[in-house]
Amino acid sequence: MRAARAARKIVDMGTIVVATDGSEAASAALAEAVALARHSGDDIAAITVWQALQGDFGLAFPATALLDELLDAERNHAIATLELALDHGREHGVAVRTRLATGDPAEQICAFAEEVGARLVAVGTHGYGTVATLLLGSVSGAVIRKAPCPVLVVRAPEQAQERPRKGRAAAAGRAAG
Repeated sequence: MRAARAARKIVDMGTIVVATDGSEAASAALAEAVALARHSGDDIAAITVWQALQGDFGLAFPATALLDELLDAERNHAIATLELALDHGREHGVAVRTRLATGDPAEQICAFAEEVGARLVAVGTHGYGTVATLLLGSVSGAVIRKAPCPVLVVRAPEQAQERPRKGRAAAAGRAAG
């Protein structure tokens, strides 16, 4: 039995890519990925994608210093987000490597997954709903369509509680009645 478990660990070892932006949903995805990695022996490759502000926002004389400060703040937030991923992995005994990227989030996440030979991509979802998703787009939806491997989509804990599954709601109704 022990040999079978050891053989399974060798076969299962790979890389799980986690997209993180510091949100509750991304933190939940990181926690799920780390839990999976602890059991399978996988390592984590965390990526944060930030989009640099572009253009002059229609200003005749854009305040370059202010724009530089905004860019620095955004980049520093992205770096801090990756440092949190490193810390979380360390706390749970899982190796984490990081990547800071700029550009379209879904494209960068999928390209990174391809580059590292990921066997799974974990992303959080904000669960905005159909109309907001149509208007704003969905990184998780685009990753599902473009990823070179399976994708695990994780809702933040409070989102999961707000939308009980039909089976749970029906069971709760029967238990109460």
